[in-house]
Amino acid sequence: MKRVALLTLLVLGITTAFAQKGKVAAASQFLTTNDLDKAKEAIDLALEHEKSIGWPKTYIVAAKVYTEKYKSGKDIEDMKKAVTYYKKALELDAKGNEKGKQKGKYEKEIQLALTMFKPDLTNAGIDGFNTENFDAALFAFESVLDVNALPIMEEEGVDTAIVYNCALAAYNANNWEKSEEYFNKSIDLNYGGGDAVLLLHQVYQTTEDSVKMGENLKKGFETYPEDDRILTTLIQYYLDSKQNEEALEYLNTAIASDQSNPAFYYARGVLFEKIDQEKAIADYNKCLDLDPENFNALYNLGVVYYNKGVEQQNVANDKTTTKEYEAALKIANEHWEKALPYMEKALEVQPGEGAVLETLKGLYYRFEKMDKYNEVNEQLKALGK
Repeated sequence: MKRVALLTLLVLGITTAFAQKGKVAAASQFLTTNDLDKAKEAIDLALEHEKSIGWPKTYIVAAKVYTEKYKSGKDIEDMKKAVTYYKKALELDAKGNEKGKQKGKYEKEIQLALTMFKPDLTNAGIDGFNTENFDAALFAFESVLDVNALPIMEEEGVDTAIVYNCALAAYNANNWEKSEEYFNKSIDLNYGGGDAVLLLHQVYQTTEDSVKMGENLKKGFETYPEDDRILTTLIQYYLDSKQNEEALEYLNTAIASDQSNPAFYYARGVLFEKIDQEKAIADYNKCLDLDPENFNALYNLGVVYYNKGVEQQNVANDKTTTKEYEAALKIANEHWEKALPYMEKALEVQPGEGAVLETLKGLYYRFEKMDKYNEVNEQLKALGK
């Protein structure tokens, strides 16, 4: 009787085990018929039962169920469960069964499932951006990187676009630590161009890390020497931190290595404006020799001459005789006359620019060019100024 009873219990145990594993099979079948509610009901029971809770297949199917659940409701928590279940499936498959056998039995199945899962994760990241749920986007894109890094996936290299997406998601989520990490990786991978460098600069501005600001901008300039945004930002960083000598040395080295880049002369002109206006004028003119329609150089040259005129006007105002006043005022007018063609060309290059129109308005009035004065005045009115 004892032997019969023992056999009966064994049969019941096997039957129960198969019954629970049958729920996994049922969940999988319900997925094929798009009956998501029944699939979830079946797999949730299997996930709770001791006879199926240690089976890798349970978690493979559970991950698929919750992936589909995410697609239907766009709840990132469902995608997080799917990721967790795939990790559990890998963990259990590596251990094998109770006797330590059948290790890696489901490796190929998990590999195929994860290959199909990656586009779903990527789409979840895009969903996060579209709904401005940037924490969700970051989770999804980071999960793609995690999947790619798994030994069973046999990925070659790093998905640079996903790394950059992680950086953007973290940046928009105000997660400065991770945005720094992923922007640095993007720059190392030469992905994201100057945008990655400048966004990382904004991270360091926000976290007030002045040391890393300089390091990032110098590295960015070395990586993307043609991006004048980086160079200009680097110069501004040096100016703001009162490191004029370092800025000048850095620019001189850059110009020595490439004398045909107008951006270098423009940037040095910006630097020289603070310490030697005549050298600034020479560099701006050199920039314009190489790039005649460089708006910034045109505008800055116009401003330099305009300000010289204003300074000379102040000198004239301090004179005590009419003769001295007129002589000083004549010099002021000469500066303003030099400013005028640069401002006119700047407006031609960038029509409707308010600062240029305001300057031209003053110059036209001073030189009694009322037709042109009225023309720019109307443009300013149209801009609401």
